[in-house]
Amino acid sequence: MTLGTCKLCLQRRALCDSHALPSSLFNYILRRNSGKAIVITDDAATPARLSSDTWDAALLCSECETRLNRQYDAYGIAVFRGHRGSVRVHPEGVDLLNVDRRRLRMFFLSVLWRVSVSSHPSYSNIDLPYRWEEDLRQALASDRPVPQSRYTVAIYKMRDSTPVGGFSNEDLRSFLAAPFARDYGEFLSVCFPFLSFFVETFFPRVSPAYAKRRGVLHGRGPVIPVPYVEVLEIPEIMNVLVSALRKHLKTEGVHGAA
Repeated sequence: MTLGTCKLCLQRRALCDSHALPSSLFNYILRRNSGKAIVITDDAATPARLSSDTWDAALLCSECETRLNRQYDAYGIAVFRGHRGSVRVHPEGVDLLNVDRRRLRMFFLSVLWRVSVSSHPSYSNIDLPYRWEEDLRQALASDRPVPQSRYTVAIYKMRDSTPVGGFSNEDLRSFLAAPFARDYGEFLSVCFPFLSFFVETFFPRVSPAYAKRRGVLHGRGPVIPVPYVEVLEIPEIMNVLVSALRKHLKTEGVHGAA
């Protein structure tokens, strides 16, 4: 462990190797791929490679690490692995039933905060303004909900409707990409795939009309409607996949020439 200042309680303590995205997510992916995952970037110069990196960094003391894991990570992972609540599938998407919206929303906001404060290179493109980071830190440190007037969290179910050779649901559950930001002018968002779902967190909160769209975690109803999104229609993910294909074809060309 490294001695330093815990990002959550701000006390100088021994720090854990903390994860922004839950470690169990990486464990699931690595188990399915013999302990290695394919790492792909969307720049032409960096080749695809195998890695067992779980994107951890010295962020939290053991007490804060344990608290966030128990309060938020365990619940979020349980929901999306089908161990909490239930799922109803229909042509427009899926419905999450008997799920604690507040706790699920806070889980994703805790991920957002950890992504922003992490020093791991995979999260280097996400850096929230200090007031947003501090707002989230204080809420997480005191275990109080962040008002919906400050953030909007939306989730979508990824799918690939390509008739032949597309990605299966199990493929999408194992797909992992570094979080990326979007600029909508009046507000920003941070997005990332998560166990075949696609998460987008907006700040400041979007307009009330947008907040009522399917997939947005708002209100207190027993059903969370999650609409489908085609994975190949997410531009940032499509760019990464196209880059991967180009690198693959380039490598095949080199081997063929040899």
